[in-house]
Amino acid sequence: MSENKSFCTCTDLGCPLNPANHNKGCDLCIQKCLKLKEIPSCFFKDINAEKKPDGYTYRDFADFVLREE
Repeated sequence: MSENKSFCTCTDLGCPLNPANHNKGCDLCIQKCLKLKEIPSCFFKDINAEKKPDGYTYRDFADFVLREE
C-alpha cells in the first residue's frame, strides 16, 4: 500500500499512524478516527491546507466546511 504515501497530505510525520511510517496505507489513521468519531486531517487540508481546524470531530468538520465556503 505504499502508493497511499504519495497523496497523503498529513504533515504530522511524528504520528506513528502516518502512512510514511508504515506499510499499511491510511487504514490505521482511519481506524483511529472512526473509533474517536473524528475526520482525518487530510479532509480538512483538502478544503483549506493553510488553516488548522479547531478540532477534528464531525461537528468541527461541518463547521470548518461552512466557514470556508
